[in-house]
Amino acid sequence: AAKGMALIQLPALFLFCMMFVGVTAGFLVSGDSVTNRLSCGHNTAGITENYNPPEAFAEGETYVKEVAVKNEGSVPCYVRVFAEFEDPEIRSNTSVLVDTENWSEKQSDGFYYYSSVLDTGETTPPLVKSITAKAAITDFKMICYSETVQAEGFDNAKAAFAAIK
Repeated sequence: AAKGMALIQLPALFLFCMMFVGVTAGFLVSGDSVTNRLSCGHNTAGITENYNPPEAFAEGETYVKEVAVKNEGSVPCYVRVFAEFEDPEIRSNTSVLVDTENWSEKQSDGFYYYSSVLDTGETTPPLVKSITAKAAITDFKMICYSETVQAEGFDNAKAAFAAIK
């Protein structure tokens, strides 16, 4: 009787093993696919300028020199601009009208910070509006350099730029 019982258990054991192998193979073979759509934004900006340089600056005359920044990228950004005369002596012989309503005063790092987030395709109000000559100037060069950083994740421009140092 024990032999007959073993013969009955053998097919049951075989069926159990086949079922276990089938279920295991099913888990290993089956799968789902997910398509991740990931796109990267780009942060690009450029200085725009409204300026028609004269041959020389006449004492007491005011000249329009508007320096602004346009966001040409695909993400909102914070902006800062470095604007300084190439020759320090020229600085003492001119008066520069700077927009302090939309821009910070010149900071210790030499930059002016735009106070708002600059959205895609937008242009800042001009940082520099005009220059008035206090004396006759024949050789005039002003360096204007802008930097931007993606605005997302930061409360203000100074915090955003501090994070990239």
